[in-house]
Amino acid sequence: MPLRSRLAHPVITLVTAFLAALALVPFTATAARAATPVCLTGTFQFAYQSAEAAPSKPIRTKAVRVANVELWGAEKSGDQPHWLGVSQLTSDYGDYNLCYTPTTTATMSTMWVKVWAESRRLWRVIDGMNNSYYTQQTQALTNVAGGTYSLPTVRATGTAGRAWHALDTLYDLWRKRENPTSDCWTANEPNSSTCTRLNVYVNDGATSAGYSPHSHSIALIGEAADSEHTILHEGGHFLLHRLYNGVWPNVDNCIPHYIPTASSETCAWTEGFADATAAYVFNDFDYVHPDGTYTSFLYGPGWEVGDQVQGNVAASLLRLWRGLENGWGPTLTAVAAQKPTTFPQYFNVTRPNANPPLSTGTMALMFVTASAIDYGPDIVGDGKTHGLSNGGRWGLERAGGCTATAPASVRVSHFGTAFNSSLWKIDTNTDGTVRVYDNCAQSLTLTAPTAADGAVTAKPFNPADAYQKWTVIRKNGTFRFINPQTGLVLTTTGIDKDSPAITKTPSSANVQGWVRLS
Repeated sequence: MPLRSRLAHPVITLVTAFLAALALVPFTATAARAATPVCLTGTFQFAYQSAEAAPSKPIRTKAVRVANVELWGAEKSGDQPHWLGVSQLTSDYGDYNLCYTPTTTATMSTMWVKVWAESRRLWRVIDGMNNSYYTQQTQALTNVAGGTYSLPTVRATGTAGRAWHALDTLYDLWRKRENPTSDCWTANEPNSSTCTRLNVYVNDGATSAGYSPHSHSIALIGEAADSEHTILHEGGHFLLHRLYNGVWPNVDNCIPHYIPTASSETCAWTEGFADATAAYVFNDFDYVHPDGTYTSFLYGPGWEVGDQVQGNVAASLLRLWRGLENGWGPTLTAVAAQKPTTFPQYFNVTRPNANPPLSTGTMALMFVTASAIDYGPDIVGDGKTHGLSNGGRWGLERAGGCTATAPASVRVSHFGTAFNSSLWKIDTNTDGTVRVYDNCAQSLTLTAPTAADGAVTAKPFNPADAYQKWTVIRKNGTFRFINPQTGLVLTTTGIDKDSPAITKTPSSANVQGWVRLS
């Protein structure tokens, strides 16, 4: 049925239609008094390829849960078949039990059951090729006398199976929406009859997925709906949009974007929140792609550092929700109230100003630091040793270990707290600069080259050596070490294992930022 003809929702209009039907039936109708209710029972299911199950994506079957299901038919053979004014939601097992009492005859000419890819008026799934609802319906019974009839299970497959998979998966998100006020997605909408509805478009094509704030719509093309994480990632965008009360933030540098690499603060926040939404609902720490492969949110090889990386934002949120707040409810409330548009704004402003305040103390900082975002405490002059990483979870080290003689090469490689050559202290000099030196018994001090792209080395400390002096600044959840003598910043040639340390002209390059590993 065309989309425009489904604007009046069957569940909402049920009472009106039922009362109208009563008004049309004469109380003297002997057939109505003699008729016995006709009840149809059964189950709706869908089959889909499960990206979560394995990269081979085996076929799985699930029940169609909480979908709008209707009873259709005609009392007499000459009547036009129509909706009989009886609707409900399928159960969590995909079951239905719909009953109708004829008003003009004791036997129904025909009856069947039809289910729509919609739940209440909260979310629906539409065929993106022809702009119509996905539906399923049972076989039609004819000459149906009063009684209860069990109908065969109906199961959608193929592209239709993907559509029903999307509908069903969003139910898992809706159940965790933390809105005790109404059936709507957020407490910003207290009236259950006027909720903003999420539209989902599913059709064949080259695999892609996206969210359109303008139309509150998700597009799941090709294999995208095979992944429940992809479905709920896009659903997470819609939820955040509703927390913002319909005002989507300006997001920059987000095409393309990738889980382990830097984009922008706004992109990392909106995409990281969406990634965390899916992982939170499914109680895992991964993103499962439509092809069945997955990406863990653990900081590791190939990952960049700081709060412009959506994977770091996702990991931080998950650790905070699970480790401190026993769920994401306090964050949803705080985001709805203050509407942060970046992770640093969320952590440093929204959390302490929440009601009640959310922690930004030692444990919160530890969870964020574990996700390669470093907001403190200060590492300068704290008397501790630290592992330092600028990507890939590799640690800055004195190459060759503590036995390497000066001038020793410096690189990023395997980090371990048992290796003093990869642990560094940062002490304040009398002129306000800092000294960075390893934890070996015969420690060597980080020494800048005289020109850009030159090798950073480790040499014995000389308080008069200007190339051993550094200043430390914070930027995007990272530290940056700049040598005042040259104006150059500590970096490496890449974030692969054994990349040598060099200096470069300061820029926005992510590889110039460092976070602590310990």
